[in-house]
Amino acid sequence: MPVSHPRSLSLVHVVINSMAPKSVIDIGVGYGKTGVLLRQFLDVARKRYRPDEWQAEIYGIETFGEYHNPLWDYAYNRVVIADALDGLDQLPDVDLIVALDVWEHFRRDYAHRLLEKCLDKARFLILCTPIDPLPQGAVFGNAHEEHISRWEPRDFAAVPQRRVLTTGEDWVLVLSRGELPPYEAWKLSSPLDVAMEGLRNAWRLWRRRA
Repeated sequence: MPVSHPRSLSLVHVVINSMAPKSVIDIGVGYGKTGVLLRQFLDVARKRYRPDEWQAEIYGIETFGEYHNPLWDYAYNRVVIADALDGLDQLPDVDLIVALDVWEHFRRDYAHRLLEKCLDKARFLILCTPIDPLPQGAVFGNAHEEHISRWEPRDFAAVPQRRVLTTGEDWVLVLSRGELPPYEAWKLSSPLDVAMEGLRNAWRLWRRRA
């Protein structure tokens, strides 16, 4: 869908606010909600209400140009219509890349290449993906909306700096090639909590398929 579920928003944006990034790339712009929230927290909440006062550089990448709407033009400095890998080549290096409810749309080999490029291009990557994605095909004529993969924290175990958070239905990962994640990412995650949540979701998944 061109929108994501609201249950992860507070968790994601608490971490983003603690980072206070000066530049962000949003992979999978869709409707444009993430750009609006980034603009709200990174500029408006810091008493920069008018666009001519804004300081944060917010970029977007969207593969389906028909999602374009006035929110894109208002909230983003620039949106590139492109595949995610190609789109990153057209944008500058940034403090943060966000990929919210998009990773489940990628084939695994593609996702691994995208992960490496994101970690090279940004100080931090925040990735959110459902623990158990529901079946989904094309939406609004966009074949890229299909759910084709499922991801777990262990799939990102090779990333040097990694914190795992969860809503109970989503994994939220804060990833970095070198810098430590902010304190809020550590405070909001607990290895025991994540392990227990993983067991609970494995049990729910087993019961659903039994």
